Amino acid sequence: MTRLGVLANAKSWRGVEGLVGAPGVVAETPDGIDGYGPAIARLKANGVGVIAIAGGDGTLREALTALIAAYDGAPPPIAFVPRGKTNVAAADVGGVKDLAALAAAVAAGAPARRLEIRRPMRVTAGGVTRYGFVFGCGAFERGVRLANAQVHKRGFAQGIGLAMAVASSISAAFSGAERQAWRSGVAASVAVDGRPALKQDRFVLLATSLHKLMLGLWPFWGEGEGEIRLLDVAAPPRRLARALLAVARRRPAPWMAEAGYVSLRADRLELELAAPFILDGDTFLADPDGRIELASGPAVTFVTY
Repeated sequence: MTRLGVLANAKSWRGVEGLVGAPGVVAETPDGIDGYGPAIARLKANGVGVIAIAGGDGTLREALTALIAAYDGAPPPIAFVPRGKTNVAAADVGGVKDLAALAAAVAAGAPARRLEIRRPMRVTAGGVTRYGFVFGCGAFERGVRLANAQVHKRGFAQGIGLAMAVASSISAAFSGAERQAWRSGVAASVAVDGRPALKQDRFVLLATSLHKLMLGLWPFWGEGEGEIRLLDVAAPPRRLARALLAVARRRPAPWMAEAGYVSLRADRLELELAAPFILDGDTFLADPDGRIELASGPAVTFVTY
């Protein structure tokens, strides 16, 4: 019988407590970030064959980081149980709603209905390495901050919350007291796959190794073989309204590259950035020298039953 490991943050414990002691189930609730390593070590010692991660994108990030370390880059299949404010990853890799049904299916040896393989980005900053799926700074960081202050606190989450956050961010970039601050961007140096770095003010820098985002949003059109999709827009953004419309239609216009709108694929990005950045919904800072490295991480299998 395949054993199911359940890893849930404290806020996602509801619905998990009923599985404690169930045959073939090992449940853990890490006590803060430092608790993920020991919790996963116990799951590994119990020989679990599938690990359910209950929480949001931040929980998934911390769990992946600890899992990749504990299993030497080859963790067992993961079933994501989305219980966060946005759950961007679930829109791409799938999500499990019923933990009891998942436990029964795993115990019975049922095949997964859906299997997705993704390579989370290895993000090293401030001397710490984390594995995550969505990285951004500039307007993206401002947008997440705005969402936390004005959208999520009012109880809006998931797709509705994201739509409201996107609308509020676009409005702020076009009008309002902070319009200039939004459009001025952040100073950043970016080197792609070992090529010479380009230093300039950037309106937004967004990178992901997911294949799909929420609400049909996909502001990437660059081609290539790299696992990381990158959007890089110079500041101040030129002809922003027309560019947004073209990206929304997934039909980038020929003039956009010359105007500072760049999209490409890569396996390694080296940044120098003094401003805060977002990784899977949470805010982080780089080293004092601003160095951040993004690289393709190991393959991780996500399953849905």
